[in-house]
Amino acid sequence: MARLRIIVADDNPAFLRELTSLLAPEFDVVATAANGRSALDLIRRYKPDLVVLDLGMPLLNGIEVTRELAKHSPPVVICSVETDPEVVEAAQRAGALAYVFKVRIEKDLILAVKSALQGKPFASSS
Repeated sequence: MARLRIIVADDNPAFLRELTSLLAPEFDVVATAANGRSALDLIRRYKPDLVVLDLGMPLLNGIEVTRELAKHSPPVVICSVETDPEVVEAAQRAGALAYVFKVRIEKDLILAVKSALQGKPFASSS
């Protein structure tokens, strides 16, 4: 069975590597991006099964990319240091199915990805 294809975007190179290494054992990370505009281009080109986006990226942030993808996008997981419930809610209103706090990435990322792939919402708890 083919592995599900994921695109990962984060402007912090070390965190981008961490996200990729956490996902790689179970998923095919087909591309990575360091800003929202590149992420959007790669998403349109590769048509992945799921997208993992940093909330605060240059050019377009995670919420802007999610909005740009609109209704016909792959599921989106937002990762951020931001834990404010209003920000989490804004990401969900924009269309993100899952929201993972970066401090909980090792515990929550795979769970969030699997939930989003099933169309189920997920949010890290503080």
